[in-house]
Amino acid sequence: MVWAELRQNHFFTEYVLNGVTEEQNEIYLEFDATMLARSLSALRMTAKSVKIKLTNKRQPCLSLEIELPSLSIDSRQCLHDVPVRVIPRREWPEHQAPNIPEFDISLDMPQLKHVRNIVERMKNMSPRLTLSADKSGTFVLKIDTDSATVSTHFQDLQVWSCSQKDCNDKISATIDVKKFYTFLGWDIVHPDGVKCNMLEDRMVNLHLHMQDHLKIHYFIPAMTT
Repeated sequence: MVWAELRQNHFFTEYVLNGVTEEQNEIYLEFDATMLARSLSALRMTAKSVKIKLTNKRQPCLSLEIELPSLSIDSRQCLHDVPVRVIPRREWPEHQAPNIPEFDISLDMPQLKHVRNIVERMKNMSPRLTLSADKSGTFVLKIDTDSATVSTHFQDLQVWSCSQKDCNDKISATIDVKKFYTFLGWDIVHPDGVKCNMLEDRMVNLHLHMQDHLKIHYFIPAMTT
């Protein structure tokens, strides 16, 4: 599961929302993230502005009005409609922010691009990846195959919390290597920091942040051994 929070006044110069009621000034939407990403790809062409509106065109849509530069006086406009489902209030409790538990260990990740280069090779060798860390700031990526065990060690990372008293005791979790590799693509946004939080043999939580305007929690359940 991925939970992302974007700060409104950083990404939008104008923001108008009329929710269900004054007390519940919210709207919950469900849509195909791939379709939205394709629509926003036009922003790569040095778009001047983009306006996102919730509209009703035979069905609810997120309508994107993208203003593009033009050689003439008149600007060009690109329009995209992404179908959405408006989630009824009775389903809102299913879409609340996840509870963040008290982890067995929380430490800073190495630079994502270095980790990605390593995991890119590991994922071709095994579908399972074991992450482990200890109180001294050692972070280990390990895979096991029929013929070999391959591991990479990072040392002296900042540890924010740890339930273990002995520095040599490791906290570990085995996860789907492809799910972990997918998260590593976030290095493209040059985050200010990424924390790896683990519950022994239960879950890995990866927390990425960029100043105060973007926070992402990525939850990967542990695989049974």
